[in-house]
Amino acid sequence: MIAKTTLLSSLFTVQLVGLEPLIAHIDIDPRYNTNSQLWTWRLMADNVEKQPELCYMPGRDIISGSSSARTGERHTRPASSTWDFMGTAAGQNVWIYTQSNNGYSWLGFSDSQSIFTQPLQVRLAGVDGPPDGHFSLYFTTPSPQVYMRTSDGISSTDVFPKPLEHNHINWAFTKKGVWRVRLTVNGFIGSGSSQPTTTSQEVPLYFAIGHRAQWRANYYSHSTVMNEAVASDFADDDGDGMVNLLEYAFGGNPTIASALSTEHGGPLQPALRITQNGPDRFLEIQFYRRRAGTQPIEASYEAQFSSSLAQADWQTQPITLTPETIHPQWERVTVRDSQPLTAQSKRFARIRITPL
Repeated sequence: MIAKTTLLSSLFTVQLVGLEPLIAHIDIDPRYNTNSQLWTWRLMADNVEKQPELCYMPGRDIISGSSSARTGERHTRPASSTWDFMGTAAGQNVWIYTQSNNGYSWLGFSDSQSIFTQPLQVRLAGVDGPPDGHFSLYFTTPSPQVYMRTSDGISSTDVFPKPLEHNHINWAFTKKGVWRVRLTVNGFIGSGSSQPTTTSQEVPLYFAIGHRAQWRANYYSHSTVMNEAVASDFADDDGDGMVNLLEYAFGGNPTIASALSTEHGGPLQPALRITQNGPDRFLEIQFYRRRAGTQPIEASYEAQFSSSLAQADWQTQPITLTPETIHPQWERVTVRDSQPLTAQSKRFARIRITPL
């Protein structure tokens, strides 16, 4: 008897319909209209105007290189207690969009309008992201000068006095995943504080740190990307029976039900077959697997075989056949069972996917 199963426990390009990744010199540009007394927000990505709610800033889960040749956004929190504001222990990973050019997604602020003669007041309205994660905004001069932190909650003190001139600042996060940082701004026209402006509506800034978070942001829009019931690892938004982690691992589109991959063109589900090798027959399982590219793949693949469906009986088999590269980002893998089939034997196979 041969059965096929796909493991869902421990689990979580292409037609893109989600947020647009901005890999550029990015400036946040709040503008105040003195006639309507309203604020508008825009992002300037290499001098191209973008709407903040339609974009995200990708962060690479790779150890950062030198300031002159940055390779990733992953850093290690220093031991000094002056870094406690980050909200994670010394030696732990933090992901920082640095104030110095990271050569990737470099986020800062544009020049202020000439109607302002003192810094704008950029306030933290809220942060949405991975559970138990923290966000902070600070300058390194060389000691950290902290303006916003969530490790002590969010209050009226979480304010960045944005200089009148163009500048960049450090945006730090303690966990990989998709983040939304919500800001407001107000200012004072002329000198002193006698002519305050209105306070703006919140602007959402999206950050996606790590390969799987960026995959999620590529497929989900601002209205759904933060909705765990729709876009999380174990959600099945398109109702095709494959949760998002499996869609990621096997190359599916999580918003469109399909048996075929939108990334490599092959079937999404692993396939079983019986093959003859000498005098014996063996069960084989074939599946598509992501290949490591410029960023680490955030899922592991294990081919497992068993003589029953009891959890304790599953055994991981090493890959016995050479993977076939079918695309720069994909390969087709065939794994052969180590035990031959007999007339009475029952053998089962599955692919176990574990998020990394």
